[in-house]
Amino acid sequence: MFVAIYRWRIDPAGEHDFVANWHRITRRALVAGSGGSSLFRDAEGCWVAIARWESRQARDRFLQSLASDAADAAQNERARAAVLQRFPDQELDGVLDCWAPLPASRAAEDC
Repeated sequence: MFVAIYRWRIDPAGEHDFVANWHRITRRALVAGSGGSSLFRDAEGCWVAIARWESRQARDRFLQSLASDAADAAQNERARAAVLQRFPDQELDGVLDCWAPLPASRAAEDC
């Protein structure tokens, strides 16, 4: 398993666009073999996303396909404009995978 952790400061006025774009990309990634993602906001207001993949190569192939796809370019641009600061990504190679499915929640149904 491969996990990527992403962090940003987001303009409050652009939060809706950012979340909608992340959700759209995650739905596409699920079809491409992703293990899904979660989006969080920490106590200091920083946004954090955790994305799970079978491998780093699977994630990289998906990102390449996104880069060459002009669909939803306007939504992508609005989401990019909402980012005030992006922190370095953290990429983790799995050693022990003990994640378990959580009971179904409304949030999971929305994905």
